[in-house]
Amino acid sequence: MEKNKVVLPGDQVSTSEELLPGEGTFEEDGIIRASRFGTFSIDEKHKKAIIKPLTSIPTEIKKNDIVLAYVESVRSNMVIAEVVHVVGKKRSISGDTNGTLRVSEISTSYVKEPSTEFTTGDIIRAKITQVKPSLQLTTKDKNLGAIKSNCSNCRQVLYKKGNILECNNCGNKERRKLAIDYGEYNIDKF
Repeated sequence: MEKNKVVLPGDQVSTSEELLPGEGTFEEDGIIRASRFGTFSIDEKHKKAIIKPLTSIPTEIKKNDIVLAYVESVRSNMVIAEVVHVVGKKRSISGDTNGTLRVSEISTSYVKEPSTEFTTGDIIRAKITQVKPSLQLTTKDKNLGAIKSNCSNCRQVLYKKGNILECNNCGNKERRKLAIDYGEYNIDKF
């Protein structure tokens, strides 16, 4: 196998005749296989097959971190969102990623029901206000809120037109608690 090739757990990287199993590998019936996702390399000095992990130590979510989250459900007094990325970090997240955004933490203005501000499937930028015993979020700042939303009717991307969102496909107009840079944030970065 060529060096620096990305491998998946279980992929054959060498044989026990060629190399010894090293970090991130195991031997099974004379075949050396990857035990983790990573890149294949060889420890030339010790003649060992090594799989270097593609990601470093996972990021632990901390209070005041700015995160991107996917809205999973909207209830009568809260939004449940799955934190998918810590802004400024290039690593996966460890620990609990299921966060709660209470109605009182959505905006500095009065919000009667969360469904007027967010809907399932929205990608939001939020700030962590509490980690233990449960993850709590806020979107009160102008930089926080929805950064990408889909139309409730046809599921196409909504575009910002003034202070509302409009679907170019069906013409539907919707309201969200928007981050100041709605639609300009590069979603592909996470």
